[in-house]
Amino acid sequence: MSTTKKQYILEGLCCENCAAKIQKDVQALEGVKSADINIDSTILSVEFNGAADRILKDITGIAVSHDEDITVKEA
Repeated sequence: MSTTKKQYILEGLCCENCAAKIQKDVQALEGVKSADINIDSTILSVEFNGAADRILKDITGIAVSHDEDITVKEA
């Protein structure tokens, strides 16, 4: 299976604490090779194996579990 790299905008992300928790949880997802959040741009860069629609759903669930005001969109 090939590796996919995608970027997601975390609209509404406002603190480094939430960013660190989201990054840690995304890194723990099955198939995720790496995840990094740039707090200044609120962009999450993810490298993963698997379906892009599944990873978006998983990332959205993680983000909302830490701050219900966050909206995840593809960059």
